[in-house]
Amino acid sequence: MTKKKKSSANLGLVLGIVGVIAGIGLLFTESWFIGVFGAIASAGIAYKGYQDLKQSKKTI
Repeated sequence: MTKKKKSSANLGLVLGIVGVIAGIGLLFTESWFIGVFGAIASAGIAYKGYQDLKQSKKTI
C-alpha cells in the first residue's frame, strides 16, 4: 500500500479522536446538543479510520 493511503488512514483516525474529545468538551457547555451529535459523528470517522488503518496493515 502506498504511503499516501496509509497517511490518510492515520489522518481520519486522528481527526476522529480529536473530534470526539471536542464533542465531549461541548457537552459541559451550553452547546451540549451540538456536542452529542458531534461526538457521535466523530466517533464514526475515527472508527472508519481505524478500519482503514487495520486494512492497510493487513495488505502489507
